Amino acid sequence: MSVRAHGRGLRVLLALLALAVLYGALVQLGARALAGHRFDLTADHLYTLAPGTVEIARSPREPVLLTLYFSRHAARALPQLRAYAQRVRTLLDEVARISGGRVRVQVLDPRPYSQIEDRALAAGLSALPVGPDGERVIFGLVGSNATTGIAVIPFLQPDKQPFLEYDVARLIDELITTRRPRVGLISGLPVEGTPASADAPAQPPWTAFQQLNQLFRIQPLDGRSLRAVPADLRVLLLVQPDMLSARAVAAIHAFLLRGGHLAVFIDPDPETLPPAQALASAGASWAALRPLFEDCGVGFDPDRVVIDPSLARSVAAVPGAAPTADPALLGLGRAELSRDDVITAGLHDINVSTAGSFEQSENARLHMTPLLQSSGDARALPVQRVLDAAIDPQQLLDGADAARARYVLAARLTGALAPGARPADIVLVADTDILSNRLWVQLLPFFNQSLTSPFANNADFLLNTIDNLSGSSALISIRGRAEASRPFTRLRAMQAAAEQAFRERRLALRQKLDAAEQRLLEIEQARSAPGAAVNLDAGEYRAARQQRTEVRDDLRRSERHLDARIERLQARIEALDILLVPGVLTLAALLIAAWRRLRGGAP
Repeated sequence: MSVRAHGRGLRVLLALLALAVLYGALVQLGARALAGHRFDLTADHLYTLAPGTVEIARSPREPVLLTLYFSRHAARALPQLRAYAQRVRTLLDEVARISGGRVRVQVLDPRPYSQIEDRALAAGLSALPVGPDGERVIFGLVGSNATTGIAVIPFLQPDKQPFLEYDVARLIDELITTRRPRVGLISGLPVEGTPASADAPAQPPWTAFQQLNQLFRIQPLDGRSLRAVPADLRVLLLVQPDMLSARAVAAIHAFLLRGGHLAVFIDPDPETLPPAQALASAGASWAALRPLFEDCGVGFDPDRVVIDPSLARSVAAVPGAAPTADPALLGLGRAELSRDDVITAGLHDINVSTAGSFEQSENARLHMTPLLQSSGDARALPVQRVLDAAIDPQQLLDGADAARARYVLAARLTGALAPGARPADIVLVADTDILSNRLWVQLLPFFNQSLTSPFANNADFLLNTIDNLSGSSALISIRGRAEASRPFTRLRAMQAAAEQAFRERRLALRQKLDAAEQRLLEIEQARSAPGAAVNLDAGEYRAARQQRTEVRDDLRRSERHLDARIERLQARIEALDILLVPGVLTLAALLIAAWRRLRGGAP
């Protein structure tokens, strides 16, 4: 090697060392200069706290300790859970940083049979078994301070990721709230039970309101004599308020102007009342609330009931009769519940009966967000027609109008009712039967007590509504966030197309399988009957068994073919997504090198 070449190599080495030192110095200077500054470049600002969260994090008067329990070793084979745990840790660290020392965070790994595991379970966290060895994963959050004790999130579910920030802020808000919130109640229905009389025994409160009383301080108000809503009320709950005076409505309007929170349940046919009384109650409730609804820019028709054959529940019209589908009794599932609002995001099944609907005017001051909706197959019928078809609900489908857009059965209104007024938060529900026992719970007698066996989330809907509205304005302002994961949307679309292509074939095969199994069952019952010949339908029995085997084989081949096709699609998309950019850069580098070589440039 020549001296010139040796000197050039030494200079290159010194230059590289100088660049490394300069890079390290710039990193340190940047870290010091930008300390406390962060730049969130994600599409949905996933790592930027909402203003309401910032306000709550800075509000504790005494330190709050957030302890995250995560079984890191037991979750080693659960990459999705480990990724979500990192997301939770990032959020908690940001809350602690923004709190100015008011919130502290610690992370503990509850190993099996350790004292940390005992503390986690004693605090009320859930331990979920994973894997064949029976290992348990604890993944929950415990908040504590010196005065109000502890508040917990038993298990941080990845499917609730959009509401993670809300749940953490709610936990802190619960710790700094020293007394149960007070809720005002005005009701024209016997939701709190009835005393004994000469004609009837005493009736207990509705089960949903018994649960509500355990969490909140309920203060009954008289809608006829109300002049002002008490200043210490967090929420005002109206349930078919058919005794509201004009002064009471004015008081409620003033309550909303100063930022009050309101929940209204109004029904065109409250079935807990006799039919004639129910219609009178619906008319009186709407007449009283109409000015308030008009100020909010919301319409409601007390003479129309929503029916929906796609969501109809089966019920026996009279005792002993066979159950038939009632299009006025609707079972709302995930598709009909809002996934973007904390009130309904965690619910799965809500039943409503003879419900009305809401519409928003074009010039409404408030923003309306649907919480509960019908399907696109719904219709609106006169309430009297629904009452006339009580014995045979299927009559409601005869000659019904054509289907229209989805009806809004419950909604949230947000905004200010007037310029300069504080923002109000209102939840409207076009049904009161949703709160009655018959639509969501069975009461089982047990040693002079009643055990509750819920079969729908109706009470959860009420509790979530009051719980959300009773929080601070900062808490209510925190909405659901986008998910941090970024799946291959194109791949999902191709998977859906592949599944659609095989759906009809699978359906036909399953129908053939059901027919074969039904025929086998019939033959086996006939052969087991007393006096039946041993060889009864032996040939047909063998043929049915052979057909069942062949159809099962076809189904397995169809499923394997679909899985293989989806895997090929996934491999193709992932390879394209991962290798495209490096491939383009490599090709560009090769082209530049070839171009320089052709020009005779120095290497």
